Amino acid sequence: MKIELPDRDVRMCDGGFLYWGDDLYECFDEIFGTIGQAETFEEKTGDEAPGGKLTFLPPSASAGAALANPAYQGSRLRFWLGEYDPMTGRVTGTPDLTADLSIDTVTVKASKGSRAVDIEFESAAKRLFMVLRGNALSDRFHQSCYPGELGMSNATGMPRSTAWGAATPNS
Repeated sequence: MKIELPDRDVRMCDGGFLYWGDDLYECFDEIFGTIGQAETFEEKTGDEAPGGKLTFLPPSASAGAALANPAYQGSRLRFWLGEYDPMTGRVTGTPDLTADLSIDTVTVKASKGSRAVDIEFESAAKRLFMVLRGNALSDRFHQSCYPGELGMSNATGMPRSTAWGAATPNS
């Protein structure tokens, strides 16, 4: 697994360590700690994108809090399945990319004597489901497209929006 954060990359494997090219993948990271649990990736249908959840066991309370950095949301998270040579600790062949996802939400869970961080991830395909509601007849959106143009600034509290300057459709 590789997580591409804004300030560094996290490379983890499911046990021990291995080299893939010049990169070292380990089962422990100084901030993320180890993976405590992995929810099965789910393919979705309809209006839901594939996703899942990983539970990390950070080594300290400060590391757990650091995982909730808002800048991490949207960071790329990829999983590969491959083989390695146990004698050299190096990946053999070309691993198969099994998931290309992004971090969605982070939940820090702390109780007496334990701490865990749930990181939920989703497919980049989720962006296809986003409805851009702000793109319709609002002064804010109009100003973002046409700075200084005030045609929508007084169009507030109207029960039904009609495009400013547009002809009224014939009924």
